[in-house]
Amino acid sequence: MMLSLLAFGIVQANAALAGVTPATGNAVEARVSSILDNMSQSEKINFTRVNDGHMIPPLLKWGIKGTVAYDSSMGVHVNNATFGAQYPSQPALAATWSINRAKEFGLAIAYETRISGGQQMLSPGVNLYRTPYGGRSAEYLSGEDPFLGAVLAPAVVNGIQAQGIQASGKHYLANEQEANRQALNVVVDERTLRELYLPGFESMVKNANVASIMCGFNKINGDYACENHHLITEILKGEWGYQGTVISDFNAIHNAFKGAWAGTDIDMPSGLQFTEANLLPYIWSGQLTQNVIDDKVKRNLRAIVSYDLQEHLNTAQTLDHPEHGMRAALNTAREGIVLLRNENTTAGKPLLPLDKSARIAIIGDWASEAPASPFGTANSPPGSYMTELSGLQQLASSSSNVTFLPEMSLNPKTSIWYQPSKGSDAASNSGVKAEYYANTSFSGSPAVTRVEPGVNLNWITNTNETDAGNTTVSGFYPAPGAFSARFTATIKPTVSGAHVFKVRADGPYTLWVNDQLVVQSDGVPYSPDVVNAMTTSGKTQALVAGKPYTVKLEYRRSASNFTPALGGLAGVQMSWASLRPPKDLAKYDAVVIATGSNYEHEGEGSDHGLELPDQQADLISFATKANPNTIVVMHGGGVPDMQPWANKVGASLQAWFPGQQGGQALAEILFGKVNPSGKLPITVDKKIEDNPSYASYPDPAIYRGDSASTEMTYSEGLYMGYRGYDKKHAKPLYPFGFGLSYTTFDYSDLKLSTNVLVPGSTVNVSFTVTNTGAKAGFEVAQLYVHPGASAVDRPEKELKGFTKVYLKPGQSKTVSIPIDSRSLAYYVEKTDSWDVDAGKFKILVGPDSANLPLDRTLITLFDEHLTTADSNPLPVPLRKAVQVNATQAY
Repeated sequence: MMLSLLAFGIVQANAALAGVTPATGNAVEARVSSILDNMSQSEKINFTRVNDGHMIPPLLKWGIKGTVAYDSSMGVHVNNATFGAQYPSQPALAATWSINRAKEFGLAIAYETRISGGQQMLSPGVNLYRTPYGGRSAEYLSGEDPFLGAVLAPAVVNGIQAQGIQASGKHYLANEQEANRQALNVVVDERTLRELYLPGFESMVKNANVASIMCGFNKINGDYACENHHLITEILKGEWGYQGTVISDFNAIHNAFKGAWAGTDIDMPSGLQFTEANLLPYIWSGQLTQNVIDDKVKRNLRAIVSYDLQEHLNTAQTLDHPEHGMRAALNTAREGIVLLRNENTTAGKPLLPLDKSARIAIIGDWASEAPASPFGTANSPPGSYMTELSGLQQLASSSSNVTFLPEMSLNPKTSIWYQPSKGSDAASNSGVKAEYYANTSFSGSPAVTRVEPGVNLNWITNTNETDAGNTTVSGFYPAPGAFSARFTATIKPTVSGAHVFKVRADGPYTLWVNDQLVVQSDGVPYSPDVVNAMTTSGKTQALVAGKPYTVKLEYRRSASNFTPALGGLAGVQMSWASLRPPKDLAKYDAVVIATGSNYEHEGEGSDHGLELPDQQADLISFATKANPNTIVVMHGGGVPDMQPWANKVGASLQAWFPGQQGGQALAEILFGKVNPSGKLPITVDKKIEDNPSYASYPDPAIYRGDSASTEMTYSEGLYMGYRGYDKKHAKPLYPFGFGLSYTTFDYSDLKLSTNVLVPGSTVNVSFTVTNTGAKAGFEVAQLYVHPGASAVDRPEKELKGFTKVYLKPGQSKTVSIPIDSRSLAYYVEKTDSWDVDAGKFKILVGPDSANLPLDRTLITLFDEHLTTADSNPLPVPLRKAVQVNATQAY
């Protein structure tokens, strides 16, 4: 099976490189036609819908057993567990700016998919980082730039499909936010769609022949994504000549006729719309012609036959080579972590890298727990991993030099509670008094009263997981009906100052400290379709070390509460920690604070705020005052609000969701074993009001609740991300493409292979990069195009090329980046073409979008009109670079 598939893939790749739509081969088409010609109308319609757990439905009469698809972007998600490695999130991969890392990821995750018994992988996602609120930013590969996605996405797809696994590009289209996603109508003009939001998908089609495209939940200009004829039939299948399958997101088709006519080929996973009862009347009336149905069946059959899945389905096996995934995860984390700040210490040298003998204090639960992933389909708990605390302890000259500060760790497993007791030492009565009521109003006497070791209760597993012992619960608990619970305890702070209290629960709750309200939630989930438990934190006024304080939590759970999955919780958790550090924090040579979000705060179904969760900004500020050698390591799908502390800390790094080997990669970078080379695939705002999308999306709360808004206008148009900052001549906190290194680089000697671009030709832009520092490392050189006089309004500059080069100290290399006519073009709706104006274009080269020291002028002598069918987002050399050789598969 593998050899025939790989040979087929090479044929397709060669066809793509020739600039034509990849052919599926005469043998494949003959087999598809022979099956189609002998199918009944009933068989045809039922071959366009799935309701039994498959992705492509079974057709047993013809030996087709149906395919199995697995999510997600950070690991193979099988039965709520991760099969194989937990990889860094997709923005971390984007931050590597590496075609090699993209291929390696695709090959590794597809190998694990195949061994797990799957045939399809619902990845990659190429939506853009339009807003820092985006709930699913961790799943998207493009950052904020379509060219970056247009390079990396086909490299991932080619890696996946070289292993005999079908990739699925998603979410088509304009799914840059989760806000009210089932009802949201995104209003965006055609030129913006073509220039920003479509190129990543276009490149997967033209440069990787991606097996399927998944249409999203939201509407685009009035039509649901899976019912949008313009996007699916006219552009994807028509202009781009796409021969693959369009699959719906989960039950994302609302109208059978619209979905069928638009061009969606598979209604999954419940098959609610593409039924015989719904579609046959439209066929009988002539509103749907037979060729519409036949085209869907052909595409679905082609996916089976071309991948040799008719009789040779993958079956689950033992994962004999976990090293493939571990290596890919580690390499991506090493190259994806971005160093944003590295200030000089009192000794006059940069804080990082740290000496291995340094005494280091570690703050933050992120450092001591398993590497996290977002809530939803990207949730991928690791089977094996290295924590960031462990990574630092293993690389330090002595593990005793690295100290974790538990009093500042907000963790329900480790929070210390004392049961109030008159006339005795509270410390001798460890635990929380729990009173459970057989109603939701705390009426009458408790059904059960007992002492719990803590509040970390899970109703599905019937456990209370604390450091006092993982207790299996018994007696009165929620099954089968509604109930309420009151938890009371005493705390004794060890540090004087403000404290943070946090509750996570699947129902309404209220928490008081010394009868003062600190935390409250109505328990109403932000998202009605993928429901997560609600997490809320609150800050107290100064508490005094050693003094007892009473804590009371009231929690209610209805009989209809959700069943958790994908990182959710059915239960209740309570924790507390000091926001101020202990008095001796200044004795440490450095303080590492692990901050950010996880499945509690971000993921599928809803968007989130910009601020760091759980009062972490205050914690950073307090720690920095006590010890200026504070290093902040941020985690999550994007970068949070750094403004309150950004210019006060000694160093800061963006680690994204770094995957199972993230602890090792971070330690290697902090100690200097690895020179950081990640560069931002996004712009980091000083304040949210500066973000170009803010005018149309100022607050996620607008899209929640009974009065949730159902429309969002991409009012910034083309001026999203760095393009918008350029237009306003504004300066962000950190620009797109930015990232520091432990060495320095110099750029020189920019040359163009020709100063005049001839239509149909490629210009090679060459320049020299020199490592002028004392440490070897990677540099990501970036090329932007600045148009001169233009017939239309255009961004000041746009990314159109990049290359990654490794240099030893003192070494110089001359590198080359190709550009062509499409690199200079803009989309014209009235002629449906990519146009190049005659005139001058400035080619800018440098280390990031705000620092471009080299420039040369390129001239075009004639106006040029490129068709949407024949033009390609990538110049020919790049189309070759993103291909995967058959010999690279394993």
